[in-house]
Amino acid sequence: MKTICKVLVLLLLVSSVLPAQENSAPLTKEERIAFVENVSKLLNENYVFPEIAAQIEKHLKGKLAAGAFDSLTVTSEFADTMTKELQSISHDKHMRVRVNLNRGTAAAPTVRPDPIVQNYERTKNLEMTNYGFTKVEKLDGNIGYLDLTGFPALASAKEYADLAMKFLSTADALIIDLRRNGGGSPRLIQYVCSYFFENPTHINSLYYRAANQTTDFITFEKVGGKKMHDIPLFLLTSAQTFSGGEEFAYNIQTQKRGTLIGETTGGGANPGTIFPVTGDLVIFIPTGRAINPITKTNWEGVGVIPEIKCSADMALETALPLARAAAKAQGEDWGRCLTLLL
Repeated sequence: MKTICKVLVLLLLVSSVLPAQENSAPLTKEERIAFVENVSKLLNENYVFPEIAAQIEKHLKGKLAAGAFDSLTVTSEFADTMTKELQSISHDKHMRVRVNLNRGTAAAPTVRPDPIVQNYERTKNLEMTNYGFTKVEKLDGNIGYLDLTGFPALASAKEYADLAMKFLSTADALIIDLRRNGGGSPRLIQYVCSYFFENPTHINSLYYRAANQTTDFITFEKVGGKKMHDIPLFLLTSAQTFSGGEEFAYNIQTQKRGTLIGETTGGGANPGTIFPVTGDLVIFIPTGRAINPITKTNWEGVGVIPEIKCSADMALETALPLARAAAKAQGEDWGRCLTLLL
């Protein structure tokens, strides 16, 4: 009971600070200059494509000198404009500028988040979505359906992945819904993909600039449940499918392991981290890039294009008759095999 009270009190304290922070002082010329200088340095040192970082620096400093940012005095508007300017050169949808939510002012000092509270909130959020395996069910015709909304850390989500896959392993065809999937851990992506490949298969690689090293992701020979390497597989996508959700779809597509149905995905392929730029602003800088072993490239800026295009709202309705037909065909194949054996 004391822990719950502590959580509620701290949450109230944090929320009481936020309104005051929204009324921060206007962004000054000096702060805009500092942002351009700092972000240029950070990009040159960390962005996975250093030659593009140099182009961004030239672009930002040119526009700054021309007075293009002089009218931007609201921090959030400046952040949005900087994101657009950065992406106009990089075409990298992971590269974004955001207001630092943990900043403070003299009038409203920052309340340091309590690690206990943060862990509690993080765990509760994961539990609410069943660690990304949000909905698992059987549809008419013995069609398995998995609403896969994210990829948390493998260590925390593996048990839930195995439970979901155990339930789905008796389906005659499977639909995985990625329409709300915003990404997550490449290790969990690797693990879930492993259920759909009989033998170890190289599905993706990640190159990181800092280490100048490439890590290959190969499906596991063994998983915690029964593999479904021959089950007819259909993936649903939307324009909101992003990052790791896109990788999962791209892995399946390039290996010709399943059929994608829906909209072209968001187009964010490059992993990275958040860097502070000024007291009020932070930036997500992609420090690595995905390299598919078959295409030798990735889906950055273009998205993953489904084989069957339709609106996201119609994706499940479109997939169901295809899944039922595939399940029936597979059943007939098994029937023919049994007849021959007998």
